[in-house]
Amino acid sequence: MDVADTLITSLWESLKMGELVVIERTDSRDQYFGLYQLLTWGESKGYKIIVVDVFDSFHLIKAKARLTGINTEIFDRVAAIKIGGKIRTGRVVGTVEEVSEPAILIKKFKEAYEKALTSDEPILTIVLGLEKLFIASEFSSKNVQAIIRLMSKYVGDERRLGIHLVKTSIIDPSKQSVINLLEDIATTVIRVSKKDKITEFHVVKSVNRRLEGMTVRV
Repeated sequence: MDVADTLITSLWESLKMGELVVIERTDSRDQYFGLYQLLTWGESKGYKIIVVDVFDSFHLIKAKARLTGINTEIFDRVAAIKIGGKIRTGRVVGTVEEVSEPAILIKKFKEAYEKALTSDEPILTIVLGLEKLFIASEFSSKNVQAIIRLMSKYVGDERRLGIHLVKTSIIDPSKQSVINLLEDIATTVIRVSKKDKITEFHVVKSVNRRLEGMTVRV
């Protein structure tokens, strides 16, 4: 493990069960390496990993990771709950095809997710592509509020650690309030951006006071 991996791993190690963590990618770059690190770390710690795959985001990230030379076998081993989309990636344990009606979306998601939470193993939940729901044309403010309420339900649930990888750069400025809502319910917010060859992780807020305000550059 090199210095960069050690620094990022120490950041993951500082997170607590029950947290809802939002990792915001604020530039136009992809998240495949960050996801690979999270999956590898979670597997090494003995977590049962569940990827919530919104609109085939898991497939896209895996494909890009493979093209860069990353061994993507771990992507195939983890469980996944699909929300929208058609391409099955990982071991799909639940699907939600209807995304325009929040009541149906939430009911179907909870049915699949609550089964996973009956496991004796700690759960690492990684959500990919949440921003795609927020920019979908049929996704009204009512739908957004329903999703926020669902996410809030699991804050403090120490059976699981939830990490949401969100690309804020593709969300229209007029919908910035969605990001504000996410940050409000999150226990930890980390903003990630790249300047030249340096990637910067800035902890905007955290329930862990040692983390709050920290900046890691790799």
